[in-house]
Order: sequence, then structure tokens, then C-alpha cells
Amino acid sequence: MEEQNNNIWWLNEESEQMLNRGYLLKGETVDGAIDRITTAAAKRLYKPELQPAFKEMITKGWISFSSPVWANMGTQRGLPISCFNVHIPDSIEGITHKMGEVIMQTKIGGGTSGYFGELRNRGTAVTDNGKSSGAVSFMKLFDTAMDVVSQGGVRRGAFAAYLDIDHGDIEEFLSIKDIGSPIQNLFTGVCVPDYWMQDMIDGDMEKRKVWARVLESRQQKGLPYIFFTDNVNRNKPQVYKDLGLTVNASNLCSEIMLPSTREESFICCLSSMNLELYDEWKDTDAVKLAIYFLDAVLSEFIDKTEGNYYLQGARNFAMRHRALGLGVLGYHSYLQKNMIPFESFEATQFNARAFRRIKEQAEQASRELANIYGEPELLKGYGLRNTTTMAIAPTTSSSAILGQTSPGIEPFASNYYKAGLAKGNFMRKNKYLAKLLEEKGLDNEETWRTIMLNHGSVQHLKELT
Repeated sequence: MEEQNNNIWWLNEESEQMLNRGYLLKGETVDGAIDRITTAAAKRLYKPELQPAFKEMITKGWISFSSPVWANMGTQRGLPISCFNVHIPDSIEGITHKMGEVIMQTKIGGGTSGYFGELRNRGTAVTDNGKSSGAVSFMKLFDTAMDVVSQGGVRRGAFAAYLDIDHGDIEEFLSIKDIGSPIQNLFTGVCVPDYWMQDMIDGDMEKRKVWARVLESRQQKGLPYIFFTDNVNRNKPQVYKDLGLTVNASNLCSEIMLPSTREESFICCLSSMNLELYDEWKDTDAVKLAIYFLDAVLSEFIDKTEGNYYLQGARNFAMRHRALGLGVLGYHSYLQKNMIPFESFEATQFNARAFRRIKEQAEQASRELANIYGEPELLKGYGLRNTTTMAIAPTTSSSAILGQTSPGIEPFASNYYKAGLAKGNFMRKNKYLAKLLEEKGLDNEETWRTIMLNHGSVQHLKELT
């Protein structure tokens, strides 16, 4: 095990504990899991010579796999896909079928979401002379399902329900997760069009009351997500504009902007580049290899879902769109490592420089993949293999595994804190602060105790000014 720690840049006690609580096969070592995943990816691409390069990327900590990739890639269990979305039609048959899809998507390891905007609001007449019970009542079915089904045995199911802010059931929707609400497990997102936002800004009092409820709910519950429908659709990939495909909602973590229809349920396979080590990989082919790797993950999903009735919508989307989501983690860690203030002009420059490089290299890799393996149905004539290549996921678990680097593009909230994760609780110290304190002869128990008593802040340490 000591040798393994030397070979794998990020492996420590917390990383190993995380991986051993659901991500590794029985009796599998961390090194064995890396071999399993990278070998499977190279085989899917019919390029076994890429396996050592894939392995080097993960052992050096340049790339971070998503949780479903760690748990399911190259196995007979689950699927290596992070997120799914379904478009729920306004019929009992359609609703029950989409619920079957969501249950299956959850069972094989994904986070799920659904767009409920087509459903009639409560009290609307239906064809049998009855009245609709409304969109929120059907969300209860999904809430119950998430309580029962776990994500591939790794974590409890999770589902985000999206509803348009001008839907007749919006007030009831905003009460989800309130004390006394029958729905307590779902995440929620509101879809806000430009016209509605402008009316609210211009003084429409009813809309202002609803917007106040949204903001109050976000302050109290952290929800709903806010999805600006027109903004998303103005900035969607050109192929979606050309084909008139509308993006109605996002995924569980609100970073994916893809179109779902009654026939196709969007999926996205995720992994992230580690910006903490950006200076090590920026001039290499690391981003290209990451896109090749994710395309292989997608191929495994397509192969494994053949014949699965409830995953046909997701499989159809995967085959026709081949959407990828390469993101980042370690952004704040990079800034701390290089003593760059989070809100500085230098940080803004680094942000633009890093993401421009990733975007250009990811798109070039997609063009190369199209030349080698062909364009999918939707992209015929575009010269691309993938409708999207990037997405910025939260990476809470992934960053904990990858040496406890900072999650996604978020700042650390504290210099000394207990991280409560699905896989356990861990005490965390800011390693770059520890290094600075050591240089000043202050890296001792008493200093850290005062930091803890100051809620993780170092403002009281005059020696640092």
C-alpha cells in the first residue's frame, strides 16, 4: 500500500476510505480499479496503446473520474453515466413510462431530473370529465421512488423536478420541502423566460410576489435552481439551433444544458480536469485524452443498454448526440497554491486562459474522433463527434477522492472544517495555509485551535498580515 501511495499523487487515507465505501469492486485495490477503468476505455476505442496514457493521467492527478465511472466502468454492474433527464408528457401513460425510466436510470447509478412543464395545472379539465391533480401531485410519485431506489447501491436516489415559473402550479411547487410538505426528497428548479423576468422588473406585482418567494426559498432551502430558459437557448450548440431543438430544463446539479424530448432522454458522461495541477498538463495532450476517454465511456453505455426497454430514450440520445461534459475541479486550490486572490484580475485572467485552452483542445479532439469513428446521426456534416464537450459539475465526491482538492469552480468555505460526505465525515485543513504557517513557525495545535474557534477564518492571525 505504501508503494501505491507513492505512485498515485492524490492517494491518502481519506481518498482510500472514500473509494472503499462503494466505488471499488470486492477485493479490488485502487490501482486495480484504475487498471480496470483505463483498460476498458482503451478497448472501447480499439486503441489498447492509449491505456498507459489514461493511467498516467489519473495517477498523476491530472484528471478526476466521476463517481459512476469509478464504480461502474469496465464492470458487469451499473453504468458509468452521471446524469439523466426526462421530458414528462401530459398523459398517464407518458408519466408512468417516464417514471419507469427514472427508476432504471437511478438503479444503474445516475442522478436524474425531469421537466414537468407540459403537465396541466391543478383543477384543469381532463378527457374523462375529471380534473387534473396538477404537476406537483405527480412529483410525489418520483419523490417516493427516490426514497426507495439507490444509485447503483452507491448512494440514495436523487431527482430534480423542473417547472416553468409561469405554470399554474408554481406556488404549490415552491412549497416543496417546506415543513409539512408531503414532498421532502426532491430537488427543484424553476425555468424563467425573458418575458417573465422583464415583466417582473417592470413592476408586475404578481410576478414580483412569486420572485420574492423564489428568492426566499433559495435563502431558506438552497432551492430552487434558477434556469434562464431563453439565455440557455441563445447559447446552445449550433446544431440544436439548426434543428429547432429546445432545451427545457437541466439536470440534477444544474450544469447540463441539453434537449430532452418524449423520444429522447438526455444523458451526459462527466469527468474533470484538475486545475490545481494545471501548470503540469497545460502543454500536453491531457485534454484530448480526456475527451477520448469520455467518448469511450459513452460507447460502453450504448453497448450495455442495448435491449433495455426503460433506457431506450437515454440510449437513443447517446447514439444520436454523444454529448460529453468535461469539467474542472481544483480552481481555488490553484489560486491558493499560487497566492492569487480569488477576486483579483489575475484570477480572472487565469480563468479565461484555462477555459479557453480546454475548450479549444476539447473541440479539436471531437473533430479528430469524428474523423476516426464517424459523426453521429445528429452531427452529419458538422465534422464533430459530440454535440457538447464541456460541463462544470459540482465534483463534491470527486474532489474528496482526488487529494481533497477544491470542488469544481467553488472556493473553500473554511480553512479548517469537518467535511460531511455521503461516504463519511472527515476533518480538513487547508494544506496551503498549513505550508504558510509552517514557514512562519505557526503550524501548531494552538494555532489551528484558534482557527477552529474563529469558524475556519485566519483574520485574527496578525502574523499573516
